[in-house]
This record gives sequence, structure tokens and C-alpha cells, in this order.
Amino acid sequence: QGSHPNRHAEDVIEENGEEAIPHEAFYSAVDPDYSASKQPFVPQSIQAAKHNTKYITMGVTPGPIVRGCIDIFSFIISLSLMVLQLGLIDYYYIDNLKDNVWYCWLGGDALVVIIFIWLIVLAMRSNQQTMEETSSLDGKVRYAWIAWLVYSLLLVAKITTCFRLFYQELPPKPLDHNDKLLDDHLLKLCLCLSALIFIFLLESHHYTPTSSPRQLYINYLMTAICLDLLDTVSFIDLLWQNNGLMWKLPLWLELTILCIGCVNVVLPTFALLKLRFNRNSRILLISDRVWSFFYVLLVNGPFLAFRIYLYVLLECIHKKKGNRYDASIFAIKNVAMVYIALRELWVRLHYWRQKRAALGSRGELTAQGATDHQDN
Repeated sequence: QGSHPNRHAEDVIEENGEEAIPHEAFYSAVDPDYSASKQPFVPQSIQAAKHNTKYITMGVTPGPIVRGCIDIFSFIISLSLMVLQLGLIDYYYIDNLKDNVWYCWLGGDALVVIIFIWLIVLAMRSNQQTMEETSSLDGKVRYAWIAWLVYSLLLVAKITTCFRLFYQELPPKPLDHNDKLLDDHLLKLCLCLSALIFIFLLESHHYTPTSSPRQLYINYLMTAICLDLLDTVSFIDLLWQNNGLMWKLPLWLELTILCIGCVNVVLPTFALLKLRFNRNSRILLISDRVWSFFYVLLVNGPFLAFRIYLYVLLECIHKKKGNRYDASIFAIKNVAMVYIALRELWVRLHYWRQKRAALGSRGELTAQGATDHQDN
């Protein structure tokens, strides 16, 4: 009787610290392994979990040996798909341009393969050493972003050159009896392999226990990036539609489509770069949730805006010329992803306001530790 209601809430937090930490870490961007000397103010739920023996000694799932086998298996699949994709694109060049100079692409392919192998060796050595020596709860994905950057730059170079030289020759023509093996559809399927390459590349470079908040980000990353890459291929397909349906788009529109598509092939590099660091860092004093929102807008915003523009241009303004544009189903995906990003940002801001109000009601915002935490 007469006890303060906040006291009961604090008791619940302390008794259920282990259940509260994934939620706390996800929304507050606090890393449980972050040193207390560098971060003086730590919420009570984090402190309770850090003293929980079960949480500290929880091993890496599923184990060093099994994890190593999974890494090798995933890397072999990723490397095989990459070799298949890049090799098939090389064959398109040789078959359509009839010039031996395009065999030079094989040199770039070999360089990317060597870098992939070198990086996976470094990643597995680092992961195995960390698992055995420190029994870390989480693992940094140190080298995956470098691998994707090198691979994506080579792929972008091939895509750009293809669409400036011979992409109009790929669709089957009446002289081919509308039956052609190396057509535009096969090339689009080939480009879609990038989604699988990304999944198995990330799988081969990380070890993360199921209890880690980072696991949520990895699962989200695999889903979102795969959809973005498939959306990119669908967006680049507008160039073939322009050629086949006689839209006669101006050159600057064609170049814009190509540039936006190529940029979105490279963008997953920055999403992987976040996994390079051990905690959710702030860049230019802006929360990682805000940067995630900007990333989603950068990917889906141009796609959605351009599709709306084409629909208005071809279906409304130039309708009398017989132009026809079937809106892509990926436009719904663009709207959904923007909404999800807005919702996540709103939840983060709402959580921050509630947390600040709760700390202020107990006078903790004026404490020295809280002040130092805010300044850092």
C-alpha cells in the first residue's frame, strides 16, 4: 500500500531481464557486448541480462564445426552461381558481337573469383578463432561487403555495356521463328541469380546465434535485398519494353532507367557494411533507423516515381499514339516497403519518447551517466 507504481515495473524488468533484452536492444540500438566504460549509462534490463550466466555463456549456434561446414557449403553454392551468371553473360557478348576482345571479361571474372575465395578464407579464419577463443555472443561480418562490392561493380560494367551495344538484338524475331536460346528472357533469369548469390554469400560470411538481435537484421536483409534485386531486373526490363512496344523514350530516360538499376545492384554493399561493426553506430548523429529509412527510400522511391511517371506519360498523355504500359506488380512492393520503413521509424521514435519520459520521471536524465550517454 502506498508503493510507487514505477517500483513494480522495475521489479518486473529485473526479473525478466532475459526476455526484455532482444526488444530493448532492437529498439534502443544498444549492444550487450559494448563496454560499460565506453557507455556509462545502461538500462536496467541490459544490466540484468549481462549478469545472467545463461545469456553470457550461450554458445554460438550451431557450433564451430557445423558452422564451418555450413559456411563452406554456402560459399560453394554462391561461387558456383556467380561463375554461371558471369560466364553466361560473357557468352552473350561473344555470341552477339563476334569479337575476341570480349574474352577480356574472363580476366575480370577470374579476379572476382580469386577475391571471393580470399575473403571467405579470411572470414572463416576470423570466425573460427573468435568462436574458440572468446565465445562471443555475436560475430562481425567483416568481409561480405567487400565481396559484394567487387562482384556488383563487375556485373554493373557488363550490364551497362550490354545495354549500350546489343540489347535490342536479344528478343526473338520472326526470322528466328520466335525461338531463340540466348534471348532477353534468359538474360533476365541470369541477372536474377544475383538474389541467390547474395543470400548464400551472406550465409557463408556470418555466424550469429539465434538469440542475437543481429539475427533479425540478417533475416530482414535477406528478404528485402532479394526483393530489391528482383525489382531491379524488372525495372531494367523497361528498356526491352521500350524497344519492343515502340515507346520511343528519349535517350535521357533510357540512361536514367539504366543508371537507377545499376545503382541498386551496388547498394546492398552499404547494407552489408552495417554488419561490419559490432554495435549499431550513429552516423552524423543520425540514428541507424533513420539511415535505414533513407536506404529504403533510395531503393524504392525512384522505382515507384519512375513507374508512375511512365504510366502517366504513356497511358494518359500519349494514349492517342497507341502506347501501352502495363503497370508492374513491383509497384505494390515499392509502396509496401516505404510504408514498412515509415512504420519502423515511427515505432523507434515513439519508443525513444516513452523511454525518455520514463527516465525523466525518475530523474535519471539529470544523472551524470545519462548526460555522458547522451553526449556520446
